[in-house]
Amino acid sequence: MTSGVGGTATWRRSIALDRSYALLELPSATDAAAIAEASGETVYAKPVIALALFPAVPEALSPLVEALAGAGGPAGVLSCASRAGAAIVEWDPEVTATPVIVELIDLELARFRSARIAELLSPLPASLLARIAAEGLQAPQIDPNRILELRIDRA
Repeated sequence: MTSGVGGTATWRRSIALDRSYALLELPSATDAAAIAEASGETVYAKPVIALALFPAVPEALSPLVEALAGAGGPAGVLSCASRAGAAIVEWDPEVTATPVIVELIDLELARFRSARIAELLSPLPASLLARIAAEGLQAPQIDPNRILELRIDRA
């Protein structure tokens, strides 16, 4: 994590996939379009989840990408492409909830009786981490102040 005047940047890099993601927590007046123009990279104005999915059955890769990015795919999917044997999906969790994406992935892979390995590519803000944990564990009392790893990072 890097901190500067006005905000922080948290980075995640996948060497195997040659992908890097940054979570920029900046003042609200910051212009995402200006950052995109200056960097030459894709910039989303709010946090997104980027996940790499490696199907155990290689034949499942193309249909998985099609299910996520093709016609009829979830509205929140911003991008989905195959790279180095993985489907890399980026989505807006405010538009499509994480369980919907995960269920679709598992449903599509079940057609091939394929397991998967998933790698989180993007750093996530504490509020989103807490929400995903609360949904997944069915424990609405989880908030960022109750996640030990986040408390340690702030210490």
